[in-house]
Amino acid sequence: MSQGEVGDSHPSNPNADGYAVDAGDEHGIRLAFRLMSRFGVSSSEEIYHLIHKKGYYGGILIALIILGWWVLITEGGDDVELATSFLFELNYLSVAIYVGLFGLLSSGLTSTAKEKGQLMNSLLSGAMLIVCGFFVLEPLFYGLTGDKITGQVGFWRSSRLLGLFIGVTFCAKFLVEAWHLYWVKKFLESRGITITDNTASEHGAHSEVDVME
Repeated sequence: MSQGEVGDSHPSNPNADGYAVDAGDEHGIRLAFRLMSRFGVSSSEEIYHLIHKKGYYGGILIALIILGWWVLITEGGDDVELATSFLFELNYLSVAIYVGLFGLLSSGLTSTAKEKGQLMNSLLSGAMLIVCGFFVLEPLFYGLTGDKITGQVGFWRSSRLLGLFIGVTFCAKFLVEAWHLYWVKKFLESRGITITDNTASEHGAHSEVDVME
């Protein structure tokens, strides 16, 4: 496609209209259009807006997680050494660290594996999700069945861990999506491609995409 020429190109066919690409470029273009279709991007300008939006929400959640950790976990008002975990005798503070870390990694790996078809990342994400679920429910179980902590303390501990897990999960999701969109932006800019109309889809959900080189 000559400089300044505008043509119609379908995401499923990056070689349309004589747009010649090598194997690496073709893979990148297919991935870029797949990401744009997933996020419903209709123009290059909308990519900038979505990067800002995802990054903005991710930043809010980071601040809330840090604040919540300080107020609810480290200053939660209970003895963290009571009712240690069945797994490795971890105390409550250590359990919270693992829940936050595994939740963050699980969500990030899931978002990445979806787009790149990575089996190992999906397996690790699922395993870490199960461990997080065990850690979240364990204090409640101990509170209802044991004598070291009461049911109220167990419920409070599980509630804080659940809130932490939800927070880091959505935080990772927003940040990974922002990074994916940023990659799309840099990829298109480095190849002089501008999206000027609605992104096309193989199912006809959007109109065709105009690609300007």
